[in-house]
Amino acid sequence: MAPTFDSAFITVQKIYYPSLCAIGIPANLLTVYTIHYRKCGMSKVARFYLISLAIADSMCLFWGGLIDLSLGWLNPYRFWNSSPWCGLVTVLEYGSVFSSIWIVIVFTLERYLVLRSTQARQHCSQTKVAIRIIFSVVVITHLIAVPAYWINSSELRNFTQDNETRVVPICGYNDSFYSTAVVWFHTFISGGIPYILLIIFNCLIGQQLYTASRMFTREQLKSINGVTTRKLVKKSILILFTVSFAFVVLSLPRFVTYCILRTVYNTPKHNRDDYSQLINLFADIGIMLQWLNSAINFLLYCVVSEQFRTQFFLVLTCRCRNAKTPALHTPLKVYSVQGASTDGSSMLFVQRN
Repeated sequence: MAPTFDSAFITVQKIYYPSLCAIGIPANLLTVYTIHYRKCGMSKVARFYLISLAIADSMCLFWGGLIDLSLGWLNPYRFWNSSPWCGLVTVLEYGSVFSSIWIVIVFTLERYLVLRSTQARQHCSQTKVAIRIIFSVVVITHLIAVPAYWINSSELRNFTQDNETRVVPICGYNDSFYSTAVVWFHTFISGGIPYILLIIFNCLIGQQLYTASRMFTREQLKSINGVTTRKLVKKSILILFTVSFAFVVLSLPRFVTYCILRTVYNTPKHNRDDYSQLINLFADIGIMLQWLNSAINFLLYCVVSEQFRTQFFLVLTCRCRNAKTPALHTPLKVYSVQGASTDGSSMLFVQRN
């Protein structure tokens, strides 16, 4: 019974990861094209952050989903199992994952500062500032991933497949204090700390939007056509929560199971490939969900943004811009309202002519 289930679950993973990469990487690249050339009603700074996120997600799927997992399941005789490729692939995989996560966090922080402070809004609205921040995040996250180079090592082992035994290099985990320390550090860099920051800043953004919505009376809202109302505030909060907490929901199982593996089951005798142990099964399901997060952001954008959804499907069907699409280039009036916070910072409200 157990071997049958093991082989079935392995088959599922052999199908799942290549399929995820085949869908996710092209979808992320189409997202880059759509946001860059079709605007989708977004500011230039917001487009830079979302484009960088889509590129980082594509690199996650390439290094992790395709090189490490897909080809790992399909081809056991991989040349990158040998040194130095074993450690290099690990660094690039970790670096791309960290970049994707922290771009979301920095973008969330930037949105909060824009709402909180007039001075921050003027500073963050500059394109060169956004580019410097994104570049710094990518460089720093890849530098943080460098210690992962030594957590795995290449060893020659006997590998049997189809009744044929061969000596092949295997990239295996080093069971040492150094590896354990690095893994725990990276686990909290990619899991625990981001979860806390995203929850805090999204709650603060929601509070700022809610406070701003209550600054107008009903009569003022009626006289200002198109101003941000409570309904629009709720929609804005839904957009933020959908994109940010999708990451939390899909990554949390991996974080929990990995913490369990590195505490309760952190022994050399533990067979990670034995799916009769539920912790191994749940850990691999957690990995599958984590990589799913890198492939579905375009779906989240389609759900929460009508303009992106319209333009994405126009690009997908190789059609030109829809001339009948409303409000894509409608002039905007911007209302700056003082007193949104105790320090006298202002809030922006937008009205379409």
